[in-house]
Order: sequence, then structure tokens, then C-alpha cells
Amino acid sequence: MTQADGMTVRPVRHGVRRTSSTTIDFDQARTILARAYGDLSARLLGPSRRFVVDSSSVDLDGVPGELGPVGLDRLYYGSENLNRLTLPDDGLVIILLRGGSLAADDGRDEARLGPGDAYLLAPDRVHRMRTTDLAERVVRLGGTTLGRVAADATGIAPERLVFHRSRPVSPAHARHWAASLRAAVATVRALDGARDQPLLRAQVVHGLSLAALAVFPNSALDAVTDPARRSPGWTAPASVRRAIGHIEAHADRALSIREIADAAGVSPRALQVAFRRHRDQTPSDHLREVRLRRAHRDLQQADPTAGATVAEVAARWGFAHSGRFATAYRRAYGVSPAHTLRA
Repeated sequence: MTQADGMTVRPVRHGVRRTSSTTIDFDQARTILARAYGDLSARLLGPSRRFVVDSSSVDLDGVPGELGPVGLDRLYYGSENLNRLTLPDDGLVIILLRGGSLAADDGRDEARLGPGDAYLLAPDRVHRMRTTDLAERVVRLGGTTLGRVAADATGIAPERLVFHRSRPVSPAHARHWAASLRAAVATVRALDGARDQPLLRAQVVHGLSLAALAVFPNSALDAVTDPARRSPGWTAPASVRRAIGHIEAHADRALSIREIADAAGVSPRALQVAFRRHRDQTPSDHLREVRLRRAHRDLQQADPTAGATVAEVAARWGFAHSGRFATAYRRAYGVSPAHTLRA
């Protein structure tokens, strides 16, 4: 563990980096926030005795060749402050307010936000924000990763991904973002074990990326809702067989829909349609089935007296939530995973 510039930095462990900081020094706080979010200028408007910045962050390494890194922050920004922020070119930040208030203006949207509200900060805008005793959860995503996930999900070119607005489509969408963030945080807790879990890291990045694309108005969402884009055409069953073969051969690593589609020789959108037509499921559904079978096999072969656990086997195959894993396992095999391990 090291300390520098008011930050406590823990050693990187299995692709997970944790940092924390607490300061009442305004200049030091500005440096900490700029390091995390971009080009920041700030002015203290409220009482200095109430000023404090308290933050903790988790940064997950990406999966090489698949998905980029992601950062999750918990931040308290005390007193009243006037801020001007410009993000890095490939950066995108989504905040979820837990307390306090935020008045934001990015030149296109103006918003007054309170607890439960979500807000997106895009890299192509200057964000002016007035904050008062702000408590928030923050997600930092890369534009390249979002473009790749958007291409896999909708078929648009990655470089065509543009976010139109900073507010969610609806209050229900904001609640969906909050639920997705809670699921991501729960998965991150599962990464505290003794082994690297690249599938779980990829799950966090992919899940948050998909949620961002579903929650905030953007060009990928336009492509899905455009009637002209809903019927990409029929794909021969041979492409489904090729996709299944690729999934079976590589289920032990992070797989994107784009990679599976490339192996099948079709577009991601066409592959989705083909799976629905011929198997009544998505490629992701089939991937989960394969991983569940592999987890079943490993539980049958594992020795609990040597320290093997259900949680370890589940995490190895990308299942971060023990309750959901147990439910899926019992549905498939009629017994609990713990029963299989002990048998």
C-alpha cells in the first residue's frame, strides 16, 4: 500500500486496483478529481469548514482484445462548489446521485438533479456543474469499449456511436441504471478472491456498457428502435453451428457477440436473429448454458476436503451471484450445486 498526493493506492491484484482519498485541502482535492475525471477547474462557493472530498475507487483492467477498463467510484464532495469539467477524448462518465444536489449545463441540456437521478457526461462537451454536498456513485467507461459493445448489440459502426442527451430516457430507465450499478458492485466484491477472474471483469464492463446504451439516448438505441433496422434477414443454420462450435471451444474466456459472429461468418445482428429463429434463444443464452455445464462438470470433479467451494467454481465460469447461480443450477440439474460438490 502506498500513499501519494493525499491518495492511498493498494497494489494491483488480479486486474483490480483500489484507491481512496480524503482531504479538506481544496487544491489537493482539485488535483485528485482532475486525475480521475479530466480537465477540471473548480471554485469554492460555500463555507470552507464544510469542504471535504472523500472518495474510494475501483479500477478494473480490461480483457485484452475484448473490452477496455472500467472505473467505479464512490464520491462525497462537500460544501458548495462551481466546477467546469472537460473529459478525455475517449472518456465517458455516468453519475448516480445518492445525496445533495447538482445543477448541470453542458451546452445542450440543463438539469437540476437530486438523489436517485442519473446523468451522463460525454467527452465532446464542456460540463458546468454547481454541486452542494454531493454524494454520488460514478462509473467511468471508455468510448472505444462502448462503441464495440454497441456494434455487437445493434450492428452500427463503432465510430457512429453518439450520445444525444445527458438524462435517461425515463425515470424507469434511471432505475434500471441504478440496478445495473448495484449488480456491478456486487460482482466487483466477488473479485476479491485469491484468483484472477477475467470473465467476471468482462461481465462488469459489458453489463455496464449495455446498461448505458439502453438508458441514455444514443445512436445505437436509435438503430434498435428504427423499424427499418428490425429485420436484418435470414441466416442459414450452418452459421449457428459454427457459432456454437466457437462458443464450446472458447467458453473459458470473455466472448463478445462480435467475435462469435465473426467466427460464424455473419453480422452480430444476423446471428441474433438466426439463434432466435433456430434455437429460440440468444448466443449469450447459449454461452451461459455451456458455462453452466462446465461448472457442473467441475463440481462433480472437485474435492471439498481440498478446499474447493461452490463460489470458486461459479466464479471461474463467470457466475458472480451465488443465488442466481444456485437457481439456474437447480433448474438445470434438479439439485443444488453444494449437493453436487459433496456427492
